[in-house]
Amino acid sequence: SAVQPKVTYAQAPHLFRNLGGHRFEELTSKAGPALGRKIVARGAAYADVDNDGDLDLVITTNRGPAKLLRNDGGNRHHMLRVKLVGSASNRDAIGAKVRLTLDGGARPWSMVKTGSSYCSQSELPLTFGLGSATSVKAIEVVWPNGRVENIPATGANQTITIQEGKGIVAKAPLAPRTT
Repeated sequence: SAVQPKVTYAQAPHLFRNLGGHRFEELTSKAGPALGRKIVARGAAYADVDNDGDLDLVITTNRGPAKLLRNDGGNRHHMLRVKLVGSASNRDAIGAKVRLTLDGGARPWSMVKTGSSYCSQSELPLTFGLGSATSVKAIEVVWPNGRVENIPATGANQTITIQEGKGIVAKAPLAPRTT
């Protein structure tokens, strides 16, 4: 038989937290009723829609409205959002890599990319969780054309805009966070 009776078209979404070291924590049951219903969802994108520094989730559905799952969990840690603007490279800085240097030696990094899931695109600004760090010691940007730009220290809990060849050209505080 070509039909599998136990496989359904609509499925409940799942949510996991990356714990590092190839380990994940399943959080679906803690995320509220929005993830408990079976839906035909095939795409997801993340963005900080409320400008509070944590990433919110948008799930696309077939034959239905998109679902916005706001992350209002009361995060008390620090973060930094980095928006890149290319000049010699492409304007959206797609392909650029950003590496932070934090106190204690941690060096998190991320890359600007398009396309993140089926028929979806997450936002272009990069969001870095900083834990208890209240500042960033240095920022290294490797632009898509290979140029390396080093940015001096900056504070946490803000969005900074870095323009290729000009460094930080704008800073904006994040919206107040819920606790």
